[in-house]
Amino acid sequence: MRSASLFTAGLLALSNVIAASSPTEVQQRSAHKRWNDTPGFVYAEDGKFKIDGKDFFFAGTTAYWLTQVQCNDDITKTLDDVAADDLEVVRIWGFREVVGETNDDPATYTQQWVNGEQKCNQGGIDRIKFILDEAQKRGIFVQIVLTNNWAPNFPANATAKFPPGYLSNSYGGIDTYVQQVIKPGCDRDAFFTDEAVKNAYKKWLSCIIPQISSHKALFAWELANDPRCKGADGTTTSGNCNAQTITRWTADTAKFVKSLDPNHMTASGDGGFYCTDCEKLFPRNPAQNVNKRGSKRTGYLTAAMVREQNKARQKATSSFKRENDGGDLGPGYDGSCSIDTEDILGIPEIDLSTFQFFPDQNTYTVDGKASDGPPAGGAGGDNFQQTLDAGLQWIQNHAETAQVFGKPSHLTAMGLVNEESRANFVPFSSTFVADTVADPDTDPDADPETDPNTDPDTEGYNVRLVKRAQHVSNNSQQRRGYGGWANQSVKSGIGGITNYQRGQKNLKGRDYGKRSIEERQNRYRNSGSDSQGFSPDDGYRITNAGTRTIFKNTGKKQKRKSGRDSG
Repeated sequence: MRSASLFTAGLLALSNVIAASSPTEVQQRSAHKRWNDTPGFVYAEDGKFKIDGKDFFFAGTTAYWLTQVQCNDDITKTLDDVAADDLEVVRIWGFREVVGETNDDPATYTQQWVNGEQKCNQGGIDRIKFILDEAQKRGIFVQIVLTNNWAPNFPANATAKFPPGYLSNSYGGIDTYVQQVIKPGCDRDAFFTDEAVKNAYKKWLSCIIPQISSHKALFAWELANDPRCKGADGTTTSGNCNAQTITRWTADTAKFVKSLDPNHMTASGDGGFYCTDCEKLFPRNPAQNVNKRGSKRTGYLTAAMVREQNKARQKATSSFKRENDGGDLGPGYDGSCSIDTEDILGIPEIDLSTFQFFPDQNTYTVDGKASDGPPAGGAGGDNFQQTLDAGLQWIQNHAETAQVFGKPSHLTAMGLVNEESRANFVPFSSTFVADTVADPDTDPDADPETDPNTDPDTEGYNVRLVKRAQHVSNNSQQRRGYGGWANQSVKSGIGGITNYQRGQKNLKGRDYGKRSIEERQNRYRNSGSDSQGFSPDDGYRITNAGTRTIFKNTGKKQKRKSGRDSG
C-alpha cells in the first residue's frame, strides 16, 4: 500500500499538466463565474435548473452502458433516439476500472490497476468526450457518474454470461479502490475514511475532470452512484461507518471537484435516504428556503411527519397488515441505509438534490417491513398499491426537501421490474439472474457453498436478496407505476426526471456484426438475440413503446414548464 504522502505527491505532480485551483480559492471566487459570463451552461439558482437565465425542467434517461458500445455509430444512433423521445439529459457511467492486463478495447475503460499501480487511460476519457460532443450537437446534456457503490465479486465464469460492461455493477467502483490500495477483504467503507484510498480517488478525479471542465454539454458531476457504507456482500464494513461518515466524504470530495471545475454543478449521487434523527453536520440555513410552490414543509423532514404519512397511507390501503401501525419509519427514513440526504444537501458545494426509487431492491416504508434489501412481499402483485403509494410519498418528500433547501432536485433513476423483464433481472448487489438462483431459506437442497449458480464469497446474501425480489409487477402495473411517479414528479416541481434504463435495438456492434457489447446468450438468459443488437438489460431496459411514451410525454411536459416548445 502506498502511503498517503506518496499519493499526495502524485497529485501535486499533476500540476504541471493540470492547472487546478485549491478549494479555498474556489470559495473566494464569484460563484459559478463561467455560468454568468458564457451562455449555454446549466446551473442551479433559486431552487431551479437554469440555462441562460431561463428555467430548465427536463426528462432524461440512464444509459450507463453508452461508453461500452463497439462503434461510434451506435453512440450517435442512441443519442438521435434520445432526442426524438424528448429526453434532454443522459446519465452515463463515466468510469470503468480494469485490474491487471487486459485485451479490452481501450475506449471502453478509464483506469487500469496493475500490481497496485493506478493508471489513467486516455482512450476511455476520449470516448466520454466524444459522447459529450455528439450530445451537444443534439441539444442533450450528459450527467457523468464518477464511481459506483455496487461492485460484486464476479465468479471466474461470470464473463461467459455477462461480458465486461454489460451489467451496471461490472465497472469496478468503490470496492476496487479499497482492494487495490489496501488489500482484498479489507473493510470496504475505508473508501470513505482512509486517506490513501481517498487520494487514489482524487487522482482519478484529477485525470478526468479538468479535461471536461469547459464542456457545455456536461450537466453535472455525480460523485458516486448510490454511495452507502455497505456494498454488495453487505458484510465487509468496519462497523464504524454511518450517515455522517458518508456526509463528511461527500463534503470533502465535492470541495475537491469544485477546485478542479467551478463551471459545472456537483451532485452527490446518493439514493435519497433520510436519517430523520441524525445530528446535522451542515445545518440548513433558513435563508435557503425557496418554498414557492405550496409546500407544507418549511424545515427538515421529521420522524413524526413520516409516521403520520405512514398512518395515512396505511389507512387508505385496505390490504395493509394492521400490526404495522406507523410507529416504525422504514429504511427509507430511519438512517439504516447510512445516508442523510438532507445533511448532504446542506453541503455548500452540492448544487442539487439527488434521489432514486427502486422498489424491487429497496424497502422505503414500513409496508412489508424489511430491515435491509427489498420488501419481503415484493414490489408487485398484491403489494403493488403499497409500492405505488410509497413512491408517490417518496417523490413528494424529496420535492419538499429540495424546496426547503432552495436547490433543484433530480430523480436520477427509477426502475420497476415487470413480468417480461424478470428473466433478465440482476440486482445491483448480485451477479446472477434472479430466476437462476435458489433460496437456501426455502429450498433445503440449495447450498451457497456448492450450488454452481451462487457466488460462494457472498455466503448466501445475494441468494436471499434475489429470491425475495421475484414478486414483480405485471405490465399494466409497471405502466401505472411509471406514469404515476412521473406525473407526481412534474406536479411536485422535480427539476429532472430520469428513467432507468435506456433500451436500444439494432445496434451494429463490433465490426458491424450486430453484437452490442458482445452480448452472448446461454441457457440462463433470455434478453434477445445477438442479431438484434440489443443494449444491455439487467431487468430494467425500456423498449416497450407504451412505456417509452410515458417518458416522452413527461419530457414534453417538462419542456412546457420551462416555456420551451415541446414539439
